Amino acid sequence: MDAPLYPPAIAFEQPVRLPRLLDTRAASIAELKAIPAVWAIVLKESPSADFLIKVPMLKPHLGNFSFYSLVQFGAVKAEALDRIDVQLRTLGPM
Repeated sequence: MDAPLYPPAIAFEQPVRLPRLLDTRAASIAELKAIPAVWAIVLKESPSADFLIKVPMLKPHLGNFSFYSLVQFGAVKAEALDRIDVQLRTLGPM
């Protein structure tokens, strides 16, 4: 039995990301790094973040990992992430 052939989608619309409040628990590292104002806050509170994103084992996962997921490994401090979250709330939805 042959697999059915499906015609291409006629009315495909690219998904659009809606603005939301960013935080270090839900937003991926890559998402935070993509916004210069946000990344400046991250580097101010946790200067080691610049080193972390260059670690070869972590690079493939920047789009999946949040900074908060790295707390358990001691890569970042929870207190620094709390300070980052407070400052991100002042920026509003992005």
